[in-house]
Amino acid sequence: MGSEVQSTDNAKIKPQPNYPPNPTLYLSNIDWSIKKPLLKRSLVALFSRHGKVLEVICLRGDVVGKGQKPKCLRGQAWVIFESQAAATAALEAERGFVFFGRPLMVNYAKEVSDRVAKRDGTYNAKTKERRAKRKLEEAGEGGVAKSAKLEGGMAAAAAPETNEVGAAQESNEPSTHLLAKNLPSECNDMMLAMLFRQHTGYKKVNMATGNTAMIEFETDSQATAALKGLNGFKLSASANLELTYLQQ
Repeated sequence: MGSEVQSTDNAKIKPQPNYPPNPTLYLSNIDWSIKKPLLKRSLVALFSRHGKVLEVICLRGDVVGKGQKPKCLRGQAWVIFESQAAATAALEAERGFVFFGRPLMVNYAKEVSDRVAKRDGTYNAKTKERRAKRKLEEAGEGGVAKSAKLEGGMAAAAAPETNEVGAAQESNEPSTHLLAKNLPSECNDMMLAMLFRQHTGYKKVNMATGNTAMIEFETDSQATAALKGLNGFKLSASANLELTYLQQ
């Protein structure tokens, strides 16, 4: 059972998930109006007291596609520690900490980050296939992953592949592949993976040259849902996510 936390204004926070301990923490209930640079600096300062922080990833969903409601991604972040012990210490110490006026919800991330998995040697084809299968099952679609190339969850941020996008063309026709254009320099494959994995059918991200990336889904309709939901997402103070279909 997840725990229920009382906020400072007596509004109850929904029960929190209980995932197995790992070096990555998932944070929620953050005031999404905080500017990203300030948020990252503040989180690093807060959590580095408990051990070495490898990376802090913040997502802000304050801009979404036309006619779309703001996505639930706003007010969320991930803190990747060098060790599980440090993550556990931080979770126990900072859960419920009043962070910019709101009680900080701190939990273990659903899955180990790519950075830690690759370091520990646990990032392999079987891991990617298993996560892809579980992703499909959770979405109620069943079936078996077709090959070890299928990727799901945070493991989808594989090493960048720079040749696939260049061989494809933009299109207005629905496709299983999306093209992200004019990405800011600070946008990486892990950030995009965390963004798109919220949508059913997500498989993988391939970074490419020219500030672009290809995002692959299981079906055309799933790719369309992601395009409608995330086109215009604010990636930085000066850059929004630009999405279009990509024909292979």
